[in-house]
Amino acid sequence: MVRLLLVLFALFCIDLSFGQVYEGFPEVEKYKSRLAKIDEYLQTDPSKCKAEIDFLDKEAERTGNKTLKGLTDIYRGTAFYYVGLNDSAIVYFDNAILISREIKNEKLRSSASIRKIFVIDNSGDPGILLHMMMDEYKDASKRKDTSNMIYSLNGMAMYYERLDSTKKCIDSYMQCIKLAQQSKKQFEYAFLLNNRGLLKLRLKSPHEAYKDLTEGLKIAKRLESSRLEIILRENLGYYYSEVDSMDKAEQEHLYALDLSKRKNYNLLWFNSMVNLGSLERDKGNIDKSDSLLWSALDLAKERKITYAISKIYLILAQLRMEKQDYKSVSALLDSASNYKQFGAPNEIQEGVYLITYQSLEKQKKFEDALIAYKRYRSFKDSLNDKGHIQLMNEMQLKYDVEKTEKEKIEQQRDYEQKLAEQQLNNAQLRLNIGLVSVIFLVLLGAFTIHHYRSKQKKEVEFTNALVNKLEDERSRIARDLHDGLGQSLVILKNKFTRSATSKESLQDEIDSDFSQVIEEVRSISRSLVPPELRRLGLKPSLEKLLNQVQFSTGILVNYEIDEITENDLSQINQVRIYRVIQELINNTIKHANATSLKVELSLKNGMIELSYMDNGIGMDVEKAMLNENSLGLKSIDQRVRALNGQIKYEKAEKGIRVKIRIKLL
Repeated sequence: MVRLLLVLFALFCIDLSFGQVYEGFPEVEKYKSRLAKIDEYLQTDPSKCKAEIDFLDKEAERTGNKTLKGLTDIYRGTAFYYVGLNDSAIVYFDNAILISREIKNEKLRSSASIRKIFVIDNSGDPGILLHMMMDEYKDASKRKDTSNMIYSLNGMAMYYERLDSTKKCIDSYMQCIKLAQQSKKQFEYAFLLNNRGLLKLRLKSPHEAYKDLTEGLKIAKRLESSRLEIILRENLGYYYSEVDSMDKAEQEHLYALDLSKRKNYNLLWFNSMVNLGSLERDKGNIDKSDSLLWSALDLAKERKITYAISKIYLILAQLRMEKQDYKSVSALLDSASNYKQFGAPNEIQEGVYLITYQSLEKQKKFEDALIAYKRYRSFKDSLNDKGHIQLMNEMQLKYDVEKTEKEKIEQQRDYEQKLAEQQLNNAQLRLNIGLVSVIFLVLLGAFTIHHYRSKQKKEVEFTNALVNKLEDERSRIARDLHDGLGQSLVILKNKFTRSATSKESLQDEIDSDFSQVIEEVRSISRSLVPPELRRLGLKPSLEKLLNQVQFSTGILVNYEIDEITENDLSQINQVRIYRVIQELINNTIKHANATSLKVELSLKNGMIELSYMDNGIGMDVEKAMLNENSLGLKSIDQRVRALNGQIKYEKAEKGIRVKIRIKLL
């Protein structure tokens, strides 16, 4: 994590001043010169904004100009953000949003909402923030609001990158830059060059990244935007460190540090100190790095940059671990945990668990280290389980419902107004037609559900009987091969071995042939019903199968399998699970061109959960199921139905991912 400092604090430009935010509001035309002065102060020295904002606040109250009040709240929130007071910034953006809804000014609301999303950026889920920003872009597009289209597209690109959707990220930046060029918005064009330059650097195109960053810096100087200049210089320092020009990197960070201190940009000042600390660490100056990071921590606490405090504690803990000061490591991790609620709690907790394990391992406390590692892996895996995904979906749903309800309220008001103007008879007629339609739909829905459930029940019964019959037949064939034909061949082999009249060479040849036939019969028997399954159980059988796959194919196999006994699941159902996994593996070997696969089988809370994935070429499951020759997938589906389970083929960027849940009776 120490080496990731520069990546962690590379600065995407989410500049909230947005350059002349007051444009497009005729209600504030007479205050244009004062608003322009606030814009200038935000770019140079935010501490000078207060007097101008206070004056306009009083004017808004005196004249009842709510548009002006909304704008002053946006400016005040922006100023608070620039000095690191995020909570205060959000309060004023929320005030502006409420005012804009009251006066039904969507441009004002969008300007405040986009800024609020950027401010909660450090503690929010990128998937949810992406959907919120997409909604803002759609609204701005309808109004042809170019400025808010640019800033919402910029936000979308940032969140796409965090979600590893590189193509969508690049598309958003290109669309955004095109808008800025067409509208001749130089300030916006400069910070978009900054963001695109960082993306290119992370995609390993340093030369292209350098061109974007230096071009953006020229524009920032021409516009005399000190804040934008600091951000671009920090990222040029990041670029130089990536291409191992440490002296040039240090120069850029020192310049940015000096300028941010003079302009009182707390967040940028803090970032410069952290980046310099990381640079000293890369140069091998551990003590100097440690000193700079402690100074950054003090600044973060003093200026209330709370979201970053836990991360600095984690980095300091790693530095102390390198110095083998393990007592300090433990204390620093406790401090990181105490502040994690102000940033990204899951990310911080994961870091605490990981460093705890690494520290114990370096101290050669291997038993404690193993316990810590298991805790770390368990926590890391829990972040990706279905419960976490469901929670995120519920949060997104709540947001969507809230937004939809607000839209419905507005639509309802218009509808009631029109309804009052219409004749009562027509309204009653529409109501009667609606009631009849609802009753008809309810009856139709009830009939459809009943028909579907009856059909599904018959299909399950048929599938159950078919699968039971298939497994019984396999068992019978296996016994016949082993006990009948197999034994006969053994006896026959013994007779030939005892034969004294045969020539020695012929006898050896016959003996070899019979040995081969016997082994083939045994192999067939084992493939029909694995002996380990009945003798040892499901877990040893699967482990043997997976080990054989890795040994015979060269595919890297990972697995985590819980013990499942006949008390949990009958033997016939254990066979079904074994066949499902066997068929999934066969598909990977035959069709996927994969180099690795993973199987997870767990038993918890009365449920069996099976997760299977590989890194192959993937497949279109719906298309494959329509193919009459896709017997493998259909057999998997039948067995899962027989188990009263559910199967889901999830989309993945590479390979295939299958989730199966079986509820135990």
